[in-house]
Order: sequence, then C-alpha cells, then structure tokens
Amino acid sequence: MNSQFKIEDSPSSIPFFQKEAINIHQLLKGFSKQKIKALMKLSENLNTQTIHDIQLWDSDKSYKTPAVFAYQGTSFKYLEPQKWKLSDAEYAQNHLLILSGLYGILRPFDWINKYRLEMGLKFEIESSKSLIQFWKDKMTNYFNSFEDNSIINLASKEYSNVMINKSINSTIVDCTFYEKSNNSLKVVGSYSKAARGSMANFIVKNKLESIEDLKEFKELGYNFSSNESSNKKLVFVR
Repeated sequence: MNSQFKIEDSPSSIPFFQKEAINIHQLLKGFSKQKIKALMKLSENLNTQTIHDIQLWDSDKSYKTPAVFAYQGTSFKYLEPQKWKLSDAEYAQNHLLILSGLYGILRPFDWINKYRLEMGLKFEIESSKSLIQFWKDKMTNYFNSFEDNSIINLASKEYSNVMINKSINSTIVDCTFYEKSNNSLKVVGSYSKAARGSMANFIVKNKLESIEDLKEFKELGYNFSSNESSNKKLVFVR
C-alpha cells in the first residue's frame, strides 16, 4: 500500500460496506497461520506479512489510506491518481467504483486499512461458500440504488464475476482490449490491465458522461473497433 500522494481538499469517506468488512476480518482473524497460507497460496514471507496485517487491521497501528492509492497492480499504475487535480478527484469519487474482496465496493477516497484478500477465494462466510457468493446480492442492491443505468466494466474477470446477476437493473458495458497479431486478435493480460487503468483515467480526466465518448479512447496505441463492438461490448485494438 502506498499513501505518499495527497490531493489537497480531496473527498474523504467511509466504505459503504464497512460492517461487512469488519465481519469478514473477524473471520480471517480466527483462521490459523497454516489456513491463511493455504487459502491465499502465499510464500512464508508473504504469509507472515499478511498475518501481521490481519492482527493490526482496524487498530490505531494499522496503515490507512484512501482506496485509490492502496493498490499497486498494473491497472492502478495506469489509472495514475497521483496526477489527478481536485476536480478529477471529485469526479472520480462520484463515478468510479473499485471492487474489493474485503470491502465489496469502494469509492476512490474511502479510507481503508491495509489488507490482502482476493475476490476469487472460497471459504465459508455466513451462509455463503465464497466471497463472490457473499458479495453478489449485496452489490446488486448497491448498484440498483442508483438512477444511472450504465456501468462501464473495467474490472478483471475475477472481480466482474460478482456483477453477473440478472437482477442488476443497469446495462453493463464491457471494454475489451486486443492486440492484433498476424491478422488475429488476442488479449494479452498485462497489456489489457494497463489499458483498463488507462481507460478509467481517460474517463476521469475528461469527465465523460456518455458511452459514445468512450470510443474516442486512443491511449497506448488503441483504437475503437466498430466492427468488433456491440451495444454491450466496446472493443479496442492496437
């Protein structure tokens, strides 16, 4: 986690599902060191660090940061929140949502504690057998509380699986990024992650309000492909 960046006067908020996060954390705290290691497939060093973070979570000693600065993956590097102005931060707070195994849904400036918990993990929590099952209905209700009926999905498959629910009233528009090689199109994981982060940054920086405007995305050498696209899937090729 990295919180060296600060946007002066940026929003500050508490996660919507803070209560659920506390419940999941209590469960993790009860797991043995061996169970955490096996569940998360961790090395000895990472397991020691993860156990340490679980013990400190939500205490005064826990490392806290706005969610948008908490993640170090490729998508978040290309989101570049450290370069946002205040107007970008305010737009992002109202339009961008981050999916989380522990917190469910986060706004960029929700304050969170350091944690490790992938959405794809399977363990019993309340009456659910996996995190995806636990979060599915809760997220559906959250999304259905909004009037706006379009969600631009830039999450990885592991996380966007939570949104595959016929009860969601919103139209979910997927963005897919292909590499062209020998006249065939393929998704390359690392490039796709970079493109998803870059697209989210493009939306925030330009304060986009319509799906049509997404087609102007040309970062990292990508161009919109109308032939490959549909109403629910926007395809970009480079």
